[in-house]
Amino acid sequence: MDNAADNKNRWVLGFFAWAILQGWLEEVHLSMMMVGHTHEDIDAIFKRITDQWREKKKVLTPSGFLCMLQ
Repeated sequence: MDNAADNKNRWVLGFFAWAILQGWLEEVHLSMMMVGHTHEDIDAIFKRITDQWREKKKVLTPSGFLCMLQ
């Protein structure tokens, strides 16, 4: 999750607590990135996708998409 307040409000945390009580989840781990660094991981993934598209490589299957990301 990014560090936005919307991701740490009582409704989001309450939903996770409710999902545990319902038995849908056994536990929840929340991880927040350091302030100012919240988009670095996703930017790296989008760069790979953009580079592939610039090379005009087609992705036709979900497995092809996963291969492109690696």
